[in-house]
Amino acid sequence: MAEDFFGELGKSISRATQQAVDKTSVFIERTKITAQISGEQKEIDKLYQRIGEIVYRKVKMGEMESDPEFAPIIHDIDAHTNQVTTYKKTLADVRKMKVCESCGSVIAMDVAFCPKCGAPAPIVPQSPAVQNPAAVQNPAAQNMSAAQDLNATKCNENNLYEAAGQSQDASVQGSEPEE
Repeated sequence: MAEDFFGELGKSISRATQQAVDKTSVFIERTKITAQISGEQKEIDKLYQRIGEIVYRKVKMGEMESDPEFAPIIHDIDAHTNQVTTYKKTLADVRKMKVCESCGSVIAMDVAFCPKCGAPAPIVPQSPAVQNPAAVQNPAAQNMSAAQDLNATKCNENNLYEAAGQSQDASVQGSEPEE
């Protein structure tokens, strides 16, 4: 009788264990498939985004006629892009930096070329009042100080362009946006 009890108990434990293993296997398989679906959906979303970016760029460049359905979306993209530009300029001001006009990166004030895209980034002189406090009291000295700062900046830019092995005119021509 004790043997039958323990035998049945063993069989019950075996069935319960097998059911737990089966449920676990199903759960793991379900989780794997769900993750695969999610991964594929993310790839589809990236492709949709890429198509949207291509359409947006072509419409903005005049290579593609805009569908009226796109107009409010394009307007919203432009508004958000302008807001991001404003925020970047504010961030640059707070950090005493500047924004690259070519790629939009926030860069140091004293660099002549953007470290991210390589575009020329004119060195912005500090305001004359900050550099020469005496100029605030004397407007003639202020004008003279501003002219000296401008000349010093031009000299620094020319030296940097020469060090980079190109003339300033050549690099400025290359940085103008094409229309």
